[in-house]
Amino acid sequence: MATTNQQQQHKTNPNPLLLPEILWQIGPLLDQQHIAHCVLACRTWNATLTPFLFQRVSLPRKKLLPNGKYGTRPMITALQRNGAHIRHLICSPDSNTILRQITPQCTAVETLVLGKITPEVLPILRLCRDTLTRLEMIPNPHSSSSSPSPSTLTQSYQRTLSVLGYSQILPRSESTALLGAILNLPHLDHLILDYLGLRDPAQVLSFFEYCKRLTTLELHNNAIFGQAPHEIEFNSLQSLSLIDSSMQIADQMMLFLQCPSLDNVIWKKYGATIPIQALSRAWSSGLRPLKLLDVTNVKVPDEDLAEALARFTRLENLIARDTLFGPLSKKAIIDVLRSTLEVLDVVDCSGATSEVVTEIMSLCWSLKSISADSLRVLDVLENKWVCGDLEELRVVFIGPSMMSKVATQLAIYNRIAALKRLRLLSLGRYGSTSRWSVRSILDLSLNNGLGLLATLTELREFDFCQMYHNIGIEELKFMVKSWPRLEVIHGILSADKDRTAFMESYLQHVQPNIRVKHNLKYHRSSGRD
Repeated sequence: MATTNQQQQHKTNPNPLLLPEILWQIGPLLDQQHIAHCVLACRTWNATLTPFLFQRVSLPRKKLLPNGKYGTRPMITALQRNGAHIRHLICSPDSNTILRQITPQCTAVETLVLGKITPEVLPILRLCRDTLTRLEMIPNPHSSSSSPSPSTLTQSYQRTLSVLGYSQILPRSESTALLGAILNLPHLDHLILDYLGLRDPAQVLSFFEYCKRLTTLELHNNAIFGQAPHEIEFNSLQSLSLIDSSMQIADQMMLFLQCPSLDNVIWKKYGATIPIQALSRAWSSGLRPLKLLDVTNVKVPDEDLAEALARFTRLENLIARDTLFGPLSKKAIIDVLRSTLEVLDVVDCSGATSEVVTEIMSLCWSLKSISADSLRVLDVLENKWVCGDLEELRVVFIGPSMMSKVATQLAIYNRIAALKRLRLLSLGRYGSTSRWSVRSILDLSLNNGLGLLATLTELREFDFCQMYHNIGIEELKFMVKSWPRLEVIHGILSADKDRTAFMESYLQHVQPNIRVKHNLKYHRSSGRD
């Protein structure tokens, strides 16, 4: 009788975690890996949480196996069955055949990332016209702003480039169809564009008229050949990126000046000199205060960059990787931006010496992320860092030092250990584009002070790429125990392949959530998360 009463009570008062309305609240808070485990628990969890498992789908590249055959691709039937749940769809360059098969079911995609532009992408653009808010066309790694104009390319030459995978622009008929599909997206807010090759004045005008509604616009390489009409003001644009654009430099600058509400400016033109000082003068005359400036790979003189920084008085993010950043720019940062600058990247800048970087870290208390080439031990020990809230540190510590090697390492580890809010620590080269490398004075062993970093309980990423080290199983156990939030390790754990395999196997067994990546490629989004 008691058992019967318990069963009846259980039916009338079910476990809250079996109620779909509760699971619908929990689902958005889980990542895909956890959801994949949850859907195996019971029928209720499977039926309720499966839609969350398919909200973000990435169609990967084909993988060539040792036997010469391609590896398995995503199950088409599963994607078709759950296509209505997909909100974010990321396509690799060779996955458009899968895209064609699942498009009829993908009716509510909000973010679409395309690795290759072919006629097969048009149906999903048309089908999801009322839901798409973000459209990204991954830039062609082979395209270049220095390539010849499409009007000078013969048809045979364009066909040859296409066969080799070096196609610079789409054929006119395809670009016209794609432009028409984009202009028919009423809710698009974020657009990253490459390949399109717009050059007809009427098409360019209609495209930029459409861009008046966007918040974020990023134009790569040969997306646009013409210039933006000067009579248009882009009052909604808050972020504008021109990356190796084929537009004339003067036209690019005019486009920036037509956007009075910009927070973020990303202007990259490999090896070119851009008129950054002229842009900064316009900003100081009434445009919205700039928060992010990314001028990676441009050759702006140090004095011009310093003049611009002195005018961008509210700047929070400065990405000056591989530029002529030097002492004058450092002085502008210290004089004007020491209380506002949060992110600074001066990797591959010959003028950003150890003395320059350590002085910035000693005076700019607002810094939360800094990326540089190398810091000499003497400079570090002679200057006290005031940026105690640092969350990302990317630097290589190098000698010489007047102290012994062990004492020097202990001093450096103690300095890092004081940064208790670190989420990312990179002691290697962090994907530098430079061919040269430097040898760190740290060897990453418990015997020489690595254990002092037990204070970094917020650490998510640890990088030691291109770095000599003495990491063993004890060091690995220390990382797992002391850094509970660790998610990614960048670097080769050992020079011995068998030992590396053993340590990775151990890590997978005790902490499967930690990923090990052997190579770190540089990538930076527009601002910190």
